[in-house]
Amino acid sequence: MEIKYDLTPGEAIVLRALKRNDKLTTSVLAASCNQKIEVCVQSAMMLEQKGLAKLKDVVNERYALTDEGEKYALEGLPERQMLSILPISIDEAKKRFSEKLVVISLGWLKRKNWAVIKKGVLTPTTSAERIERGRDEQVLTLLLDKKPIPEAYKKSIAELVKRSLVRVEEDKTRIVSLTEAGLKLASEDIDVAPEVAMLTQQMITGGDWKKVKLKSYDIHITPPPIYGGKLHPYERIIREMRNIFLEMGFTELKGEIVQSSFWNFDSLFQPQDHPARDMQDTFYLNSTADELPSCYQTVQAMHEHGGTIDSTGWGGSWSKEKAAQDVLRTHTTPITIKYLAESPVPPVKAFCIDRVYRREAIDPTHTPEFEQLEGVVMDEDMSFTNLLGYLSEFYHRMGFKDVRFRPGYFPYTEPSVEPEVYIEELGWVELGGAGMFRKEVTEPLGITSPVLAWGLGVSRVAMLKLKLLDLRELYQSDINWLRTSSVCLRKLY
Repeated sequence: MEIKYDLTPGEAIVLRALKRNDKLTTSVLAASCNQKIEVCVQSAMMLEQKGLAKLKDVVNERYALTDEGEKYALEGLPERQMLSILPISIDEAKKRFSEKLVVISLGWLKRKNWAVIKKGVLTPTTSAERIERGRDEQVLTLLLDKKPIPEAYKKSIAELVKRSLVRVEEDKTRIVSLTEAGLKLASEDIDVAPEVAMLTQQMITGGDWKKVKLKSYDIHITPPPIYGGKLHPYERIIREMRNIFLEMGFTELKGEIVQSSFWNFDSLFQPQDHPARDMQDTFYLNSTADELPSCYQTVQAMHEHGGTIDSTGWGGSWSKEKAAQDVLRTHTTPITIKYLAESPVPPVKAFCIDRVYRREAIDPTHTPEFEQLEGVVMDEDMSFTNLLGYLSEFYHRMGFKDVRFRPGYFPYTEPSVEPEVYIEELGWVELGGAGMFRKEVTEPLGITSPVLAWGLGVSRVAMLKLKLLDLRELYQSDINWLRTSSVCLRKLY
């Protein structure tokens, strides 16, 4: 049974061009057809789908000198340069050549058995004049002169590639040829009517539509994806967290990136010799606060001897100068504690989700900048049970079905807990810290009601929801990942 092929004008042109030649590269084929390469390739690919043509990619390797290789091709390899002045002491050689050249030449002189070191003197194993130019040196010269490399020299080329003196460049060529069916069809008279993709008004009124061929469409071919504009996945998660707390009746707080050590550390009953305040953990600035708040004296008393409550404080002397030192905030707690100090009358429900800064080495789980979610609830009848309830509700709304709490320790909360969520592939994952502010924190600031407080890792939640293993991926602009990321991330884990 004879197969009838439905060809487009472009396919017919390519078919006729290939009829005259056995095989053609895409560039030569395009020139023969007087078409652009991409148009010609598209027609050839359509012919391939119809079984009339074959496309084959051929990769050809060629070699070129690197900048260093070109230098040595002109001046000689390091070992050849050193060989020309032997014998010579190592110290004298270092005066004559760069340290890099000396190190390279010593290794290759020994490897090629051209020289040995005797009592600090580099001595040739034979007369330098009798050592012929090796194949590696000949290859450098051939490449410098743009001449072909004999097949027998391939091993030397590989060695020069390892030495970064020669680089391998690939030339990809696409070859188009006809199949038996294509050759048979090309030998016949190919009569193709003009093809149009859209009918115009003139074609319809003038009757020309009867003489043209309408372009057929394959409804089974997957169209190219269309990527619409959308928020960054990390920003979507941050907004989701923000909306949850707003829905729960919280007020969002904003604060300065630069904070005094008083609000960042001292107001939270963190001792002035605490490891977290070390230079290697905190970004200290060359500036100080103009003045400390009026409550600094009660905070000082709390640190030194426990103030007016049943506490011993931290003992020792408290430095006003240390408290005035400016830092980049290491957490968002100074924003919430400052707000409570300025608004000590309950009820208060507030949160802050913002960036914090710590001197962390960048690795898959740490960056010097990251987001933190801080929250406080102050009211007369607040209890530890309320704290667990708020956190459970938040994580449930974020899509985490199983939530539990482990006892924890933090300098400014007691009791303290660490919330964890269950991920099937990972088990229980810790996501932050929480607790009730100690009286050593609240009393000096004039806060008399219980305060629930938490600081949660935003990026860790984002990594779980986005199934990332490297924290740095949140901040990288991987266009393919951004395009294919889900718009909605709400799901139960």
